[in-house]
Amino acid sequence: MRKINFENHFTVDRNSSEPVYQQLVEAVLYATKTGLMDRGDRLPSINELSRLYAVSRSTIEKSYNNLRDMGILASQHGKSYYINRLDPAPELKVLVLFNQLNEYTKVVYDALTARIGQKAEIDFQIYHNSAAHFRAIVRRKHASCSHIMVIPHFLDDPEGGSQVLDRMPKDKLIVLDKEVPGLSGCFGTVYGHFSTDIDQAIQELSPGLRKYQCVNLIFPAHTSYPGTLPEAFARACTKRNLVCRVSADLTKDMVRDGEAFIVVSDAQLMFLVREIINSSDLVAGRHVGIVSYQDNDAKKAMLNGITTISSDLKAMGKSAADMILTGVGRHVANPFSVIQRRSL
Repeated sequence: MRKINFENHFTVDRNSSEPVYQQLVEAVLYATKTGLMDRGDRLPSINELSRLYAVSRSTIEKSYNNLRDMGILASQHGKSYYINRLDPAPELKVLVLFNQLNEYTKVVYDALTARIGQKAEIDFQIYHNSAAHFRAIVRRKHASCSHIMVIPHFLDDPEGGSQVLDRMPKDKLIVLDKEVPGLSGCFGTVYGHFSTDIDQAIQELSPGLRKYQCVNLIFPAHTSYPGTLPEAFARACTKRNLVCRVSADLTKDMVRDGEAFIVVSDAQLMFLVREIINSSDLVAGRHVGIVSYQDNDAKKAMLNGITTISSDLKAMGKSAADMILTGVGRHVANPFSVIQRRSL
């Protein structure tokens, strides 16, 4: 670690209207921008600079603290300060807390970062659907962030996770994907209107669904989708005179001629596809109907195309980024689409 000879970079101008501490800050910023100082270079201690320039320790300490707040300087216990980064850290520091990392949350994250660019520093964390893990991350990191973005799916303790959310500073909070019942205060959110969306989706899909004797929603006990979805699905089907059924699991004997399935998990979809492929009597779109939640490239090709109900995940990430960049939290209903393919 190279030690910087400060006399080569900085001279105190005692006739300047600019305070000495700010002169020192500007000198270090100039040196890092022009290559005179590099990452890892060690600066003199506060006592050394205080003696060198005959200024108070508090003046040097104030300069170093300002540079540390910018992220330019860092220090270790018992050691002098060193150059940590060459450009000031962005004022916007976003803690992103996703329940899991998969191809869908990656789309949201990529849209967020593409919109923000270099205007914010992002700390990305996965809490694995655990309210306890979520609580620990928030406790450790929330104070240093300007914004906290959360996809709130707590499979182990939904109430505990919601309580952590409710205690968070709402001017920092942006909630994605779904509405959280009972969450108070003024916060930003980009949410899916799942109950309204399923009604509209059944309306669009009803011509294809009428070919089948029964429409099945497979809705597992543990899922990230809101518990209101099955009831909204049943209402939507009843309104259109479609026979329907809600099941927590998908079994082999359910996959038979005359049945249509709306599945919310990709694991259920793969089970259903395997059963149809292994059967010599069933053809997707003729004997068995399939609708899956959330589109991707694989579903475009699978069985000549799987019909999907999809949230606009890119729009979700962009809307959240706009709230961060503008500093204005809003409640935004995220758009969705129905993509009809040959599986229905």
